[in-house]
Amino acid sequence: NEVERGIWIKFHEFAYKDDLELSEKIKDSNPRWSIISGYYAMHDIAKLYLGKIHNLKISGGNVHRQTIDCLKLVLKDRKEAERIFELLRNAEKEIKEISSDQIPYLLMSGKKERGKAQYYSVDVLTDNKEYAKKAGWFIANIVNIFIKILEEMINAG
Repeated sequence: NEVERGIWIKFHEFAYKDDLELSEKIKDSNPRWSIISGYYAMHDIAKLYLGKIHNLKISGGNVHRQTIDCLKLVLKDRKEAERIFELLRNAEKEIKEISSDQIPYLLMSGKKERGKAQYYSVDVLTDNKEYAKKAGWFIANIVNIFIKILEEMINAG
């Protein structure tokens, strides 16, 4: 219903920005949690996009996989693909290097990095300065690009 949809949208608008801000803020002091919160910013904006633009609410079990699968599905739609192509044509340099087919894979890559940071991984045992560099790279090259693309798609929506 419209009331729940409005709450869903407001929550995800808040959550992705909150997670992104935290991710940037702690990348040097807590790089593991920076990667985790960066991924959750991606996940929340993907759910915001799916809910606000396509009226799809993702919840329940296996929500991360469902979100990726729904994102793949809606981006195969011809009208949506044309809209994304136009966005990418007018986008900044780093976004121009991404194709519409790669957008869901950015989220998949984020999910993979979050999993390595959140669960058992040798990467976590590296020097904190080195891990902070990895977190910085992840935020700049995966999280921020994905979020820029989805923000543009939502705003053009």
